[in-house]
Order: sequence, then C-alpha cells, then structure tokens
Amino acid sequence: MNLEINFVLPHWLYWSVLFFLPLLVMWLVDRSFRRGGTISGGDTGEIPGEAPVESYRPPGNVFTAVIDRISGFFGRYVAYWALIAPFVFAYEVLMRYAFNSPTNWAHESMTLMFGMQYLIAGAFALREGGHVRVDILYQRARPVNKAALDLVTSVFFFIFTVALLVTGWKFFSQAVSDKLFFGSSYANETSFTEWAIQFYPVKFMLFFGALLLLLQGIAQLIRDFQAFRHHRAAEHHGRGFAHLLVALGAVLAAWTLFEMVNIAVTDYQSLAGSLENILSGLGIGGLTLVMFGTLMVVLVAGLPLAFVTGGLGVAFLYLVGDQHMLNLMPSRIFPMMTNYQLSAIPLFIFMASVLEKAGIIEELFDVVYKWMGGLKAGLAIATIIASTLLAAMVGVIGAAVVTMGLIALPAMLKRHYDPEIAIGSIMAGGTLGILIPPSILAIIYGVIAQQSVGELYLGSLIPGLLLAFMYGFYCWMRGTLNIKVAPPMPVEDRVDMKEKLRLLRNMLAPIVLVVLVLGIIFTGIATPVEAAGIGTFGALVVAALHKRLTWPNLHAACMTTLVASAMVMWIIFGASIFVGFYILQGGQTFVQELISGAGLGPYAVLALMMVLLVALGMFLDWVGILLLAVPIFVPLIKGLSFDGVFGLPGVAPADVSLWFGVIYLVNMQMSFLSPPFGYALFYIKGVCPPHITMGQIFRSSFPFLGIQALGLILVIMFPALVTWLPNLAYG
Repeated sequence: MNLEINFVLPHWLYWSVLFFLPLLVMWLVDRSFRRGGTISGGDTGEIPGEAPVESYRPPGNVFTAVIDRISGFFGRYVAYWALIAPFVFAYEVLMRYAFNSPTNWAHESMTLMFGMQYLIAGAFALREGGHVRVDILYQRARPVNKAALDLVTSVFFFIFTVALLVTGWKFFSQAVSDKLFFGSSYANETSFTEWAIQFYPVKFMLFFGALLLLLQGIAQLIRDFQAFRHHRAAEHHGRGFAHLLVALGAVLAAWTLFEMVNIAVTDYQSLAGSLENILSGLGIGGLTLVMFGTLMVVLVAGLPLAFVTGGLGVAFLYLVGDQHMLNLMPSRIFPMMTNYQLSAIPLFIFMASVLEKAGIIEELFDVVYKWMGGLKAGLAIATIIASTLLAAMVGVIGAAVVTMGLIALPAMLKRHYDPEIAIGSIMAGGTLGILIPPSILAIIYGVIAQQSVGELYLGSLIPGLLLAFMYGFYCWMRGTLNIKVAPPMPVEDRVDMKEKLRLLRNMLAPIVLVVLVLGIIFTGIATPVEAAGIGTFGALVVAALHKRLTWPNLHAACMTTLVASAMVMWIIFGASIFVGFYILQGGQTFVQELISGAGLGPYAVLALMMVLLVALGMFLDWVGILLLAVPIFVPLIKGLSFDGVFGLPGVAPADVSLWFGVIYLVNMQMSFLSPPFGYALFYIKGVCPPHITMGQIFRSSFPFLGIQALGLILVIMFPALVTWLPNLAYG
C-alpha cells in the first residue's frame, strides 16, 4: 500500500502565511491583553544584563518616537514567525516516517524565514538594548565621557549599516531584474532545489534590515547627543576629555562622509585626499597588529560587538582593498542568514522561553530540591542537578544562571548558606548549558568548523555530566567538612517517598521532552534542527498541559526569542566580515605559521590556544571568540598529531576536530567564570541582593574555575571521554 504524500507548498501560500499570520496573532494577543491576560514566569532570554539605568533618560523627539514605533512593529511582526516552525518541522518528520514522503520545502522554507527574521530584528534588538557590548571601561566612565564615547563609536555603526544598505540593495537588485533594478547577474533568481522559491524577497531583507537598523541608529544618535548635552551641563569640571572625544568623532564622521562621496562619484580613481587602498602595501604581520589593535580599542569603548567587528571589517575592506571589495559584505552575510544548521538557535531559545512561561523551571527546581534537600549541601547539589536538566532543555547560555539565580539563590540565602557556595554553584551549574546538549554554542562551532553537530552533542555529553558530578561532589565535601556553610534541609521541611514520587510525576512531561529531543538527535532519526522544531512543538504541548499556553505567554516567548537570536546572529554577521577579510588577506596562514614556527609540540600548541581562549573570554562575547578564533585554530589543530601524554592513548586523526571542539566548549565554560569580566559573573550580579559584592562573586568563582580547569585537563589527557560515545553511535 503506497501512502506517499507528494504535497509541495505553493509559493503564494508560503508568502501569504508569512504576511498575514503575524497580523492575526497581533490581533489575538492584543485582544487577550485587553481582556486582562497576563504573562506568566520571568525572562530566560539570552540578553546580557545592562548596567543600572542612569537617572537621566534622553527624551528624544517626534522622529525618535516614530522610529521606535516602526522598529517595534516590524520586530513584533517577524517575532510571531517563530510560531510557524514547530508545526512545519513536526509535519516534515511525520511525513518522512509515517508516509515515506520527505520534503525539501519544509527545511528550506523555515531556513529562509529565520534568515529574514534575523535581518529585520536587528533594529528592534538595538531599540531594546539587546546587542551585547564589552563594558570593561565603558560602564566605569563618567556619564559625560560615556555619552561622548557613544557619539564617537556610533561612526563605526554607521559605516557598517550604510555599507550594508548600499551593497544589500545591489545584491537584491541582481536577483530580480536586469532592466528594472540595474542588476547584471540574474533575473528572478530562485533556489536550486525542486521547490525553486524566489530568492529576491529574502535578499531584499539585507537592504530592508539595514534600512531599519540605520533609522534606529539615527534615533539612538539623537538621544546620545541629548545625553551628552545634559551631562556636559551637569558636570562643570573635567569635561576636556569628553570634548576631545566628540572632536575625534566629528573628524571620523567627516572622513566617512568624504569617502562615501568618493565611492559615489568614482570608479577606478579616487578623489584627492581619499584613504582608499592606503593600507594595500601593509604586510600581513602589520595588518594583524593594526586590525586587532584597533578592534581592542573600539571594543573597550562600549560599541556593541556586532557593529565593532562589522564596522571595522568594512573600514579595512576599503582601506586595504577598494570600494568594489565592499561587495564581500552580502556574500558573507547571506550564507550565514540562510544556513540550515543555524536555524536551530531560535528554535531552542523559543523552546526555553515556552517552558519557562509554563512554570516548568520553577517546578523542576522544587522537585529536585525536595529529593536532594536532606543531603549536606543538598540545596546547592539540587541547584547543579536542576541546572543540568535545564541545560538539556534549553541550550541557552546565560539562561540557567539568571533563572537559577532568581529561584535558587534566595532559597539558599534564606537557609543560611555561605553566599560564596550559593553563588558559585549557580554560576557553575548555569555554564553547563555550553556543554550539555542541545548547546547553541556547539551548533555554531559545528557550522564554522564543519563538524557534525550530532557528534559534538554526543562527545560533550560525558564531559558535561562529569563536570556536573564534580561540582556536586565539591559542594557535598564543603557541606560535610563544615555543615554551617551549606546546611541540609530542616527535618520538618522534608517529604516522604510517596510525596517525592508524586512530585516526580509532575515532571514526567518535560523529562519525556528532553529524552525525545536528545534521543532523536543521538539516534540520527532527525537532524538537530528538526529535533529543535519537534522539541518546540513538545514544549507547546507541555505548556498546554500546564494550562499556560496563552497568547500573552506566546507573545513573551516570541519576543524573548527574537532579541536573543538577533543578538547572536548579528554578532555572527559582523564577525564574519571582519574575520572573512582577515583570512582572505592570508591571516589564517600567518597565524598558523607563527604558531608552528615557534617550535612547540602539539600539546604545547594546544595549551597556548587554551590560554588565548581564556584570555579572550575575560572580555569578549562567546560568539565573538568563536568567530575570531575557531576559523584560525581548527585548521592548525587538524594538521597536528596527538599521540597521548604520559603513555596514555592519543587521539585518532579522524577524531581530532571533534576532540578539539569539546575541549573548546569546556574552555568556554572557564571563560564565563574567569574574573574580572567573565559573563556569568555579571549575569549573577544582576539578580543578587545589594549586599552581595563583586568581590564575593569573584571569590565564589575560583573553586569552580579550578574544577573546570581539572575537567579540561582530564578531557585532554583522556580523549576517550569525548570520542567513545560518538564512535559507538556512528562508528
């Protein structure tokens, strides 16, 4: 009996759903709020905590208000697209296994949809402060200097957005029509699959997203100027440095405008005084110093990482090459925005947000606490176990730290836990999201290093569980040696086995969901992207079972997903331009020859890389580190032989990339805990009581940082911890 279903989604229906569905959801959400609907739970989004809000808020004007509304509307519009993906991927898996009718259009339609969403969401994320910035010096500056820094660094933002606007329009026009849009490459370009969807609406989003981002940036510039004027008037002394910064910004802006005129009126010869091609004679060594030295300077000035790397990338494309090299921008961004594997990022974030709104995370902690609370340091151990399970649900770095900080920290402090044990267990447990599948970092690493994400998930599982055990054992030892620092649950609060089993029954649905998602990845039944789609569909079912599947909760989950995924993807866009240009100039070969020429052995080279990654992790975002370091490190590592240390077994050449990938993930855990600028330190600070100082937070990280270093050493010395499961599953 032939059960095949050969349905192919019509193009007109695809575009109609994308156009009309958000309008319908907007109406349903607004109606629910008008009828008294409320949002449940908190916010687990991967949105870096901002510094305390200044007492002065720039008022803006009519223009900024209009732009804010435009960015808000389009952000909300594309956020609701996330509701489509769970059903499409569930349909695809059902068709494949129940009716032997796999589809290409399901994967392609969702990949292109998320690619368009990333681009449009950039302006909304900028409005909401969702783009991560390095605030080493920025947050410590005086208000007038901070406002001046915002004005100066905005030049790099506008360099990036204007270049993307212009090259994005050309990229789009070439996909439509030679006659109407002055293109010269294709006419009505379509994808290369049998679905043959039109590409020009997708490519148009490069231009449209840049336009929205440019308008929001102008609105932000107006507010920055208002803030500078206000703080300059309020601070009567020490304004000279701020004035110097603003003058520097004016010079940079004037030079940028002049170079834009040069691009507009010349083709092969530059205007007198133009800096185009001025660095063409610089060797790769000098270029390395200039590029990365400038990167460090602009980073610490506080501009969001996406626009630092993107703006500098554009500047060096122009200064080393010429105006035609700027067309590298869309050719680097488009493959990233339409990368199938990266579609798992918004899906896993959406899954996390839906589960959080359903109250699953609070219930999870309550169940684990009731089971483990009778042990010495039981609450800290429960926090680590809950964080491990949470990591297996969400894959979102930072979500577990913030969420468990809100739930577990007050409970531990109330029961007289030493603050350093309480805070350290939350931070260490929270960083397990980097290792425990479905890690988003592993997805991006797999894309950049061309490594199987499924193998990475299997390879990181044992090291992740090993670290979780080591964290818990350390807490238990501290509680055993000194019961006052981590007392067990009072006898009157403990529950019997019958009550424990009843509580465990409440967690049956989310546990089944975790097993389902990881099981279909590990068994190869579905790809990580399909697993993320099915997991999100399952999260919606779990939320419905908990009677939390409401329009306000779906709205909140969609908006959290939008800002978090936009932050990650725009960093990828910016960094891919910067790193892509550097590699194009021979930077990868230069660094590899520099390291290999030092005469170091394979393990010494690996140790040097680990030190560099930890150093970068003290002040750089995890996506930025990955985009900067992995394209350079992985080819070098693949060319080395790791035969083992102290007579222990080594690594097979075919497993080196996988092994290094897991080592990299463990190292990123360390970077999140490394003082003074590890991100987990500031995530937890945002939810700590006021009396908890940064000094206490730093001290709380040291024991767990040592455990992570021990875990890193074990993974390096015993590669089978990484390679055994993937080899067992995939041969």
